[in-house]
Amino acid sequence: MARLDAGTAARLARGGGRYLADLRVPGCLEAAFVRSPLPHARVGAARFHDGRGLTAADLGLHPLVATGPGLAGAPWIPLGGGRARYVGEPLAVVWAADRYQAEDLVDAAQLELEPLPPDEPLHSQAPTGVLFETTLEGGDVDAALRAADLVLEGRFHCARQTPFPLETRGVLAHPDPGTGVLTVWTSTQIPDLVRAGLARCLGLPEARLRVRVPQVGGGFGVKAHLFAEEVAVAALALRLGQPVRWIEDRQEHLAASAHAHDAVVRLRVGVTREGRILGVDADLTADVGAYSIWPFSASLEPMTAASSLFGAYAVGALRCRTRARSSARCPVGAQRGVGVTVGVHATERMVDRIARRLSIDPLELRRRNAVPACPWTSPIGRALDSGDYPRLLATLAAAAGYDALRAEQHRARAAGRLLGVGLALFNEHSGTGTQDYRRRGIDTIPGWDQSRVRVPADGRIEVATSAADAGQGHADTYRLLAAEVLGVAPERVEVVEGDTDRCPPGTGTFTSRGAVGVLESLVQALRAAAATDLAPGTDIVRRADAEQVYPSGAHLAVVEVDPVGWRPRVLRYVAVEDCGTIIHPEVVAGQVRGGVAMGIGNVLLEEHAYDADGQIQTATLLDYLVPLATDIPEVELHHLTSPSPRTTLGSKGVGEAGTIGAFGAVANAVADAVAPLGAELDTLPYSPQRIFAAVERARAGLPPARPGQ
Repeated sequence: MARLDAGTAARLARGGGRYLADLRVPGCLEAAFVRSPLPHARVGAARFHDGRGLTAADLGLHPLVATGPGLAGAPWIPLGGGRARYVGEPLAVVWAADRYQAEDLVDAAQLELEPLPPDEPLHSQAPTGVLFETTLEGGDVDAALRAADLVLEGRFHCARQTPFPLETRGVLAHPDPGTGVLTVWTSTQIPDLVRAGLARCLGLPEARLRVRVPQVGGGFGVKAHLFAEEVAVAALALRLGQPVRWIEDRQEHLAASAHAHDAVVRLRVGVTREGRILGVDADLTADVGAYSIWPFSASLEPMTAASSLFGAYAVGALRCRTRARSSARCPVGAQRGVGVTVGVHATERMVDRIARRLSIDPLELRRRNAVPACPWTSPIGRALDSGDYPRLLATLAAAAGYDALRAEQHRARAAGRLLGVGLALFNEHSGTGTQDYRRRGIDTIPGWDQSRVRVPADGRIEVATSAADAGQGHADTYRLLAAEVLGVAPERVEVVEGDTDRCPPGTGTFTSRGAVGVLESLVQALRAAAATDLAPGTDIVRRADAEQVYPSGAHLAVVEVDPVGWRPRVLRYVAVEDCGTIIHPEVVAGQVRGGVAMGIGNVLLEEHAYDADGQIQTATLLDYLVPLATDIPEVELHHLTSPSPRTTLGSKGVGEAGTIGAFGAVANAVADAVAPLGAELDTLPYSPQRIFAAVERARAGLPPARPGQ
């Protein structure tokens, strides 16, 4: 396809964005939140200066329950509903003319808190603390392990982390006394789901709510949830009859937005002497925090991770017992590559361990086990639509100069350098539809997407979708597609997203939906519009409930570890991606490179920690480390194209790929760098402290450390 100019990116670079903090409404009040200082407590009487403070009971807020097979049905209650369940949980809202005065009111607020025993269940519906539990199984795993020449075991832990977009959360609610409609501006990826959730929490019909999304400065999954702050600000605006705004600060974001990962995967893998993987027996437990987050539920991280284990490999039998456990910590939700990053980290680290144990080159072992051809259905029903995994590996080897790279590594090690080479072969699910969500135990997400093409009398062509751009470049991509299908100049096309009044309802923006379900519905609508010769008055809506598709990739990282300070540094990164048909090359490249940067930070730096009393220790950037530009090498990007037969254009999405690949490639490269010292790494992040500890344990003849050691 043809290419557009820089467009949106150039406008934003010149400061032309209009984010939530830029919105100005006359008479708008500023809200702030009284947050729990305790991890688990009963909330008693509340007193506020000048009466300017309200709790959940004062506002009459209703709870939400994420439902689905295997879920405990524990409710999420905005503002706690009389009980605090993690440090930082909002328990009351205050308001003032400006944020400074509002913060003073927070300091003056008095809440009676009765600490509860740490072993008391957070939810009566989950007395054992298990919010979700199920088992995925296909093939005869026990027979496969008995037939194996060797059974290897491993335990891998992904740290608790935060998506950390540049723009924090924010919401502005504006009631219209004339129409009775409450307009809620919010920095979100899911406008229609926010409206549905708000309606339930506030006890209002959806028709009385309009959700609008301004420019969003990154989402990465964290903005794909409904939050207590959105509900409370909306309720407060209705109560006061005035517009109310809240902008999250960075400390609030780190402590109390939504965390991710915090999952442990235990593996038993049976292999032949030649390295053929026969069967996998897995156990996966995720700490999902205090609530079953809405709308994804507590099943999101563990179920997605379990289904992605060994997803790019032709394994004959697989079983994974998976569960989500609650804790008095910030709830866990979506983050770029959610769950798949956990599965790929465990899988790729285990593949490298097998290669080392059998003295087989890691690339060769992947060649022997890669899915040979598509379509392919895994033992647990993961139906791959398209892709060429052997070719991905061959392309990566050629692009990276693999043999020469290994020779260079040999020379570097002889000179005393700790140089590692890491590989990752993976796929990811994209554009998840209704049936796929139901199979994963999630009933609260529609799974379908819609697009509308309208031709007003003034000659414009209006394209509206159910998505909401969070920095992916939707407008340029959809404008480009509309111009080509309709045969018009791009300047005639107006793209509208993130407005529940002007856009058709749908699922939102996550799991690379923009290139699958949303794009599918848009192509259908555009083609129908083209058949009408674009007559004024044309108004066409098309709905797509996409069947899940599977982008794939093979990545390689080169990492050197400083033998004094033990700091790992990524020297080189090569990515080969198969995202199907590429619609907008610049957008695809930006998504992969940004994803790799995020993955490098996740693997090497980022970790949320709580102390024994449940207090978060990483609520500032002094303690929660994110990557700098100097930490990220140039990403050498190459493409294969295996169009999906499940989408009209063959597109498969690419939003999560860079992050997922880094969880395997960078982790394996660090582990490979210190392998000559006998060190074993299995707990992310692979920070200098953790590398040093692993080396010291190896020197002392001790087994690898476990979390907390």
